[in-house]
Amino acid sequence: MLKYLPLVLALLTPPLFSAEPLSGVELHRAVNAIAADLRCPSSVNLNVLESEAPIAYELKGQIAEQLNQGKSRRQIIDFLVQRYGEQIHYQPALNAGTAMLWLLPLLLVTTILLILMWPLLRRRHTQH
Repeated sequence: MLKYLPLVLALLTPPLFSAEPLSGVELHRAVNAIAADLRCPSSVNLNVLESEAPIAYELKGQIAEQLNQGKSRRQIIDFLVQRYGEQIHYQPALNAGTAMLWLLPLLLVTTILLILMWPLLRRRHTQH
């Protein structure tokens, strides 16, 4: 039974590379899925999918064009990162360059909590 598992999984999973370009609803869904993960370069706090800025429409067109050329999601995102930088990611990955973006809020909240609790801790300590 287990020897057929790879064959069953191969038949049930969608192909990574399609011989035919996407069209219609499939293309629209693929473009939207990629655009939802990208930050619009000109709109504050909007991804490319939600933005109505001209650059967002241009980026969606580029995504669709590259999908029609048979490029993968990873290849498209890598191209856009090369062109616009890491800030094109709506949720940047945790790496050496973005560590402060992820750690600074945690450090700030911890510092504020310690400042607020310090008088309580001092009173409790002096009462004993």
